[in-house]
Amino acid sequence: MKKPFSSISVATPTLAAIGQAAAYALASLLFCQLKAADFRPPNVVLIQADDAGWGDYSFNGNKMIHTPNIDSIAKNGVAMDRFYVCPVCSPTRAELLTGRYHLRCGVTGVSLGQERLNLDEKTIANHFKTAGYTTGAFGKWHNGSQWPYHPMARGFDAYVGHTSGHWGEYFDPPLEHEGRMQQEKGYIADICTDYALNFIERSREKPFSATSRSQPPIRRGPLPKRTGSASKREASPNTPQSPLRKIQTKRAAPWPWSRTKTRTWEEFWQNSKNST
Repeated sequence: MKKPFSSISVATPTLAAIGQAAAYALASLLFCQLKAADFRPPNVVLIQADDAGWGDYSFNGNKMIHTPNIDSIAKNGVAMDRFYVCPVCSPTRAELLTGRYHLRCGVTGVSLGQERLNLDEKTIANHFKTAGYTTGAFGKWHNGSQWPYHPMARGFDAYVGHTSGHWGEYFDPPLEHEGRMQQEKGYIADICTDYALNFIERSREKPFSATSRSQPPIRRGPLPKRTGSASKREASPNTPQSPLRKIQTKRAAPWPWSRTKTRTWEEFWQNSKNST
């Protein structure tokens, strides 16, 4: 029997505690405060850096990497430093989405379908939507690519990013825009962040929940020149490009369904099923 958010215990540090704590805190804040008269529900922005370690931030003592903006969040907010995550991507993401242990969610790995979140699981986005929120996710997903595992089938109204675990293009990448592939210009982290900011601006009239999931920390990849605006950042000439570039540039589109003339959601999902 599933345990509701209200029964989750976060007192003892466990492998799934960070997901449980985040889901519990957000759900408690939302559903308790909504009962108050004349109360405007708070907007929630969740930022997740893919596989970033505890020691990767300067507020935790790192002398080689400077993270002043994240340091400011830790200084002016709450830093929970007694919680732990799984050693790989998909299980941690499943726990953060549901507030439950990844094994109970059916997520046991990162590939071969093991990353897919069980269809009977309710995500925190589902709960936000029930409370009248507009929800959006931007960046890496990695809990199932095809419908009904796709983020827009799991409670998110908007999605821009890539649903797979890794992405071969850090510069000028093709990214999914709610079911359609679109060629982008710039650095992948900047692009997804800009779409998240645009979603926030568009959603100001009603409560919103925005989830920004950055891909680059998971592996060493090409880094942008930090001169000029974010939209003009380019790869350093000394930085090797992804080995997948040659493969992706030889074909018309990176995904089978984007080569079809998709006009409706039903056609998109049918095409995605036929391509698997």
